[in-house]
Amino acid sequence: QVVPQAVTAMRYFYEELPELHVIAAGSLLDFTLEHVGMPVGRVESLYMYPLSFLEFLVAMGGGRLAAFIGAHNPVAPLSEALHVKALSFLGQYLAVGGMPFAVTQWAQEQNTQRIMRLHQDQLDSYRQDFGKYARTKQVRFVELVFDQVPQQLGRKFKYSLIDGDYRKRELAPALDLLSTAGVAHKIYAATAAGVPLRATIDVTDYKALFLDVGLAQTVMGGDVRGWFLSPEAEVINKGALVEAFVGQELLAYAPSHQREVLCYWHKEGRSGTAEIDYVIQKDGLIVPIEVKAGAGSTLKSLRAFIEARGSVHGVRFSTHNYSVHEKVLTVPFYAIAAYLSGFSVINRYPGLFEE
Repeated sequence: QVVPQAVTAMRYFYEELPELHVIAAGSLLDFTLEHVGMPVGRVESLYMYPLSFLEFLVAMGGGRLAAFIGAHNPVAPLSEALHVKALSFLGQYLAVGGMPFAVTQWAQEQNTQRIMRLHQDQLDSYRQDFGKYARTKQVRFVELVFDQVPQQLGRKFKYSLIDGDYRKRELAPALDLLSTAGVAHKIYAATAAGVPLRATIDVTDYKALFLDVGLAQTVMGGDVRGWFLSPEAEVINKGALVEAFVGQELLAYAPSHQREVLCYWHKEGRSGTAEIDYVIQKDGLIVPIEVKAGAGSTLKSLRAFIEARGSVHGVRFSTHNYSVHEKVLTVPFYAIAAYLSGFSVINRYPGLFEE
């Protein structure tokens, strides 16, 4: 991003020396492309995110377990021993996050204090970068929003919750800058009335997702030790963070050649409110996803959505083992990749979700 002409030059590598593979990487390349453009048909974009849970598992020496989870039949429970082991690794991931420098350090030393210091160093480097893509008078607003995104995980983002006499028209561009930089991601409200899902979003109504769950906890000053001692209990206490983890997984497993758009659904009426944490488009259908951190299993909003939209099935991501009940597929948090990987539950088990 320091030398924008380098991006333009990539087209000539493609044309004059096609046998040579050239890769350009930069955390702020999207800002560069706004000025120089992308050589259409000559350069391919790949969007990268923190390591997913399965990538973390492989980095921790759990490659065999990762392969087993990825190939497991999603309608049969995992053995209790493997289920507990996978949840233990999940607890580690939710504390460490998926930033490569943190994962590498954790694999080598497993020192929580060292990880928290590395997180803080990374957050400081992000703050130092604000001046590279925000005008001088905007930097203060970017800093405010940067610290506020982790505080508002799991709920509609409200600029009014930011302390101080600030206006939305001052703060909203700051969140847009963080989104362009890939430090934050918007989760748009969608009516989910049909496909394509993106055509049903409301760009003025959104939640905000921070880059990484490990970094988010450091911003909030949280104590991560509970994730190692009792991950299932910690999940119950930190539902918003677990919902953010699911969003992070959805991004990690999305097609890498385009910027993914995350969506959620909510409805307000006289009889009360209903909300679905995420809605995705899979196998040509709209699939509602609930993130259940606690033991509750009523799933009223999920069942209401399935009934109203005629969805073939809904998904509950939780600490529970695999199961299927009344059109709801329960998938453990550690197996989100297995569900999203293209293994079509509907096609392989066509009668599974029939009445």
